[in-house]
Amino acid sequence: MAETVLVTGATGFVGSHLVSALAGSGHRVHALVRTPGALGIPGVLAHPFTDSIAETPGIIDQVRPDVVVHLATRFAAQHDPGQLRTMVDANVTFGTVVAEGCARVGARLVHATSAWQHYEGATYAPVSLYAATKQAFVDVLAYYTQAAGLRAAEVCLFDTYGPADSRRKLVWLLLDAARTGAPLALGTGRPLIDLTHVDDVVAAFGVAVAGEVDGGRLVVRSGHPLSVRALAGLVEEVTGRRLDVEWDARPDRPREMLQDWDVPGSPSSWRPLTPLRDGLDALWRAEFA
Repeated sequence: MAETVLVTGATGFVGSHLVSALAGSGHRVHALVRTPGALGIPGVLAHPFTDSIAETPGIIDQVRPDVVVHLATRFAAQHDPGQLRTMVDANVTFGTVVAEGCARVGARLVHATSAWQHYEGATYAPVSLYAATKQAFVDVLAYYTQAAGLRAAEVCLFDTYGPADSRRKLVWLLLDAARTGAPLALGTGRPLIDLTHVDDVVAAFGVAVAGEVDGGRLVVRSGHPLSVRALAGLVEEVTGRRLDVEWDARPDRPREMLQDWDVPGSPSSWRPLTPLRDGLDALWRAEFA
């Protein structure tokens, strides 16, 4: 059944793919955007803002969504002191404003969390300040679910990749190095990465939007982590090109995943469908070859 869905973070990597998929499946899709005209996706009604914390309550009251998908976040693998207020405002205060609005209009909330909140599989052990702020919002949300009757679902993400990704993360760096032949300075190559294609990520959010995991956590991962060195080798196989990687040229980030860890989740119908080799091959052919 078509619903009215409001998406924050709609211009981000996952968000832009999600709003397109939701509109294509018949939902009435609204999106919070900082820049007018930033989306331009047919069937998606954009709501520009200049101050997300001040203006979002009015937008929620106007749209009166059935579901809000909260994806907006401020990411930093390693922060500096100048980022503190921005991270807390984006990851805690803004989320609280969204939860308050959902509770007020009776909307269900689907929100994204990170596997980096669960170092070595702990119930809570943040890898970074970013992960700590994500968990802070989870703790705030407990108030709204327990005291205000808010229905919420958590979608916990490991690593994501796919087309139209402006984040310039590891997969992009490796494919671009294969394209250009330029040297790439990396760490030890020992940390693990668990990559899920954005199409599968979008499908997971679709399951959550449909209400399948209300009150629970849907863990989105391939279940087949591989080391950074193994990923570089797979990129060489897929592209047929030798990478000029300088291993041990920089230190690994603190608290990397050196052994796979488990994040428990709720049962659901979601399963990843895109093998990593196939996803890398499609991405290489579409954007790099």
